[in-house]
Order: sequence, then structure tokens, then C-alpha cells
Amino acid sequence: MSRRSRRVQRPQEDLDRWASRALASVAEGVVAADDEGIVTYVNHAAVNLLGWAVGDLQGLDLHETLCHSHPDGTPRDRSECPVHATLRHGAVHRGRDDVLWRRDGSSLQVELSCGPLSGPAGGIGAVVSFRDASSSSRSSDYYGEVLRLTERDRAQREVVRQLQEAVSPRLPRVPGVDLGVFELAADPTEPSGGDLYDWVVLPDGDLHLVIVDVMGKGVAATKDALAIVHALRVLVFEGCPMENLVARADELLTAHDPNLVATLVVGRYTPASGRLRLAGGGHPPLFIVAADGTSVREVAAPGIPIGWPEAGSFEIVDLVVGRSETVLLYTDGLIEARRDILAGLADLRAAVAETAGYPARHLPRVLVERALAGAQRSDDTLAMVLRRRASPDEPAHRMLGPFEHRFSPSMAAVPVARHLFADWMAGQGVEDADHADLLVVASELCSNAVRMASGAARGVVLRARAEGDALVVEVQDDGVGFS
Repeated sequence: MSRRSRRVQRPQEDLDRWASRALASVAEGVVAADDEGIVTYVNHAAVNLLGWAVGDLQGLDLHETLCHSHPDGTPRDRSECPVHATLRHGAVHRGRDDVLWRRDGSSLQVELSCGPLSGPAGGIGAVVSFRDASSSSRSSDYYGEVLRLTERDRAQREVVRQLQEAVSPRLPRVPGVDLGVFELAADPTEPSGGDLYDWVVLPDGDLHLVIVDVMGKGVAATKDALAIVHALRVLVFEGCPMENLVARADELLTAHDPNLVATLVVGRYTPASGRLRLAGGGHPPLFIVAADGTSVREVAAPGIPIGWPEAGSFEIVDLVVGRSETVLLYTDGLIEARRDILAGLADLRAAVAETAGYPARHLPRVLVERALAGAQRSDDTLAMVLRRRASPDEPAHRMLGPFEHRFSPSMAAVPVARHLFADWMAGQGVEDADHADLLVVASELCSNAVRMASGAARGVVLRARAEGDALVVEVQDDGVGFS
């Protein structure tokens, strides 16, 4: 006799015992009732879920014991009971929001299935299987909440993007001039702060520049700063003399908001001659840096801030920016990060001298990240760079021949090295697929070199060159090495 035929001829009591063991091991609760609705079987999961002992539940009326109420607690007639419908019509009932009642009188939300079963006397009984739906309901609620939070976060990011676009004027194209700017709010959770800038080409070809530092932080301060830069634009386009700009802006703005306080510096730059005129209102001095960093001039535009008595500029500073010289305008967050303004000014002077050769568009970020490295961020920070090119027709970026960039061993300088390398690769026509991989490699090598370097200025060098159809990337540091 085959093994299969021996199984088929097992005694019925063995099959019943195996079925009972199988039902006892499943996670769903199972309750069986005879053709009169009296409980005849309860598995372990049902005992655990309902709080009844097996012996106590057996012999009780299933409807009266477990199914006597609707989910809202109102009495449920026997004719509405899913078990009764199965007993009466042999129909299968399935429900996601049914309720069974525990022994202690509390309700249990369940996913329930009730089907017909041959009763011991030949009639139709019922078997009810169920599982706790409250946990899945909570999971569904949590999932829904995650979706809502995700959607809200997406909407907030879109608002932040639009706000940043609204407060960040587009980079103007000015012949013979390279520009760069970087700003960072004091609160990382805020999209903007009270430090704001403006630049626009005027009808006569001059470049109008503004840096504003409003007392306060967050989006509320951004609103005040926007009011100032917009007022200054209107005044400039109306032909207001530079010596009157700060005083007139103060008159217009404080009449509506007497609590508004802000320092500022306004510049007007003539690209053809390099002439730069400045009107100040209590703002920190700017720096003018030679191309090789050997000369750093500190230039103050004296005046009284908006919101103070007799606000206005004491004098108009008139100077000429030399070829390849860089002008740095900034807010006090760049020099107050370590709570010592004099030390902050000295550090900034050294930093701009060391990074004088960096491209104008990357330099502001380097200076901000370097100033804030290891310091507690407590104020909004903004840096703006204007560089007069060596010749009016000189391209903003020349990527000819091999690439070499020397920088100080600071993590803040690594992103700049990466950006410069990316510019050079773009000039070499490197394919996009290789472009991303090479940037990652260069970044990792530069980061390792920064950690190993001695700390001397320009102690790390990133080099690259083309050799046939290959690209060679090298990173060198001046450290002592290791085994």
C-alpha cells in the first residue's frame, strides 16, 4: 500500500485531532457553533483575543455572548447577526469593521469571516474566524498620517523654494564683472532671515548693489528686509542722490513701521571704469582684495542705521576697483560667529587674502562656511563678491590645459574644489555618466587629504589632466604621511 493511501485511510478521529491542532496554531481567532448558534469550539487565539477561558465560552450562545451589539454599541437583533445569517441561509459573511465583545465588556474591532459548517446533528453550523483589526486600523491611520505629513512637507518645500526665488534676485550679466553671493539663515528650519541683498543693472549700465541686515530673524525679518531693498530700488530708479538714499528710505519705511531697525550699505558700480560709490548706514566695512591676496584694504561707509534717530549716510565713499581686484560685502554674522568682532574681522581679512584666487561665484560660500566652522550659528549670515576682470572681454572661467587648485586644509574648501573641478571637466567635454563618478572620487580624495594635511595654508592640491581618452586625477597634501 502506498504512503498516500495509508494517509487517506487514517481514522476520522485522527483527522479531527490534526485539524484541531492546526486551528490551535493559527494567529486568527476561530470559534465554531452548532446549528443553534451554541459555541462548540474555541482556539487559543480566540481565547487570547477575547479573554474567555475555553471551558467558559463553550456551550454559550455565540450571538448573545459575542455578537450582541453593533460597532456603535447599539443592540443588534439576532436577524442582523452575521452568525445567524450564516446559520439560516448558509451564506458567507465577511466584514472589516465588525465588533466582538470581550469577557470584560470591552469591544474588539475585528476583520471577520463567517461560513457554514456541517453540524454534528446534520444541520448547518457556523465557523467564525477573526483577527484584531484595531492594530491594522492604527497602521492605516499611521500610514495616512505619514502621507499627510509627506504631502505637507512637499508643500512646505515648494513654499520655501518660491520664497527663496522671490527674495533672491537673478544674477545680472555685467560686462567685465564676476559676481557671487551666499546666504545662510541663523535658524536652519527657516527658509530665509533678515539678511538680504539686491543687485540690478540700471538704465545707464551701472550696477546697483545692496546689502541689508534687519534686526530680527526668520521670515518676519525677511519681510522687513524686502521692504528696504524694494524702497531703495524705487528711490534709485527715481534718481534719488546716493547721499540721500539711506535717509529717504528711513523716512518712507519707519513712518509705517517705527520698530524697524536695519544696517545697510548701498553701492553703485560702473563696469567700464571700475568706479564704486558707497553709501552706508551703520554697516560693517567691506574689503577690497588684490588678485594675489597680498593686499587687503578695509573700506568703511559711515552712517546711521535705518530706525535710529537721524538715520543716513555721513559721506559717499568714492573709489576705483582695480583689474582683478575683489570686493567683499557682508553682514555681521560673518564676523560675530565667535563673539569677538575684532578677532572676526582679523580672521576674515586673513581668509579673503588666502582665497583671493577662488572664482567669484564660489568665494562667498567658502568664506561663510569657514567663518561658521566649529562656531555656534546665532545670526543670519550673507556674503557678496564683486570682482573686476583683468580685461573686459575675459571669460568668467578659463578651463584650458591641466587643472590645478591649491587650497587650505579645511572641509569648507572641499566643495569649492569640487565645483572648480566640475567646471574644468565641463570644459573638457567629459560625459555626464563619468562626470558624477569623478566628482565623488575627487571629493573623497580631497576630504582625506584635508584630514592628513599639516594645516599650512594651501597645503592641499587637486590636479587633473587629460591623457588621450583618459582623465588622471591627483590629490596631494603636505602631511607627514602614515604607515
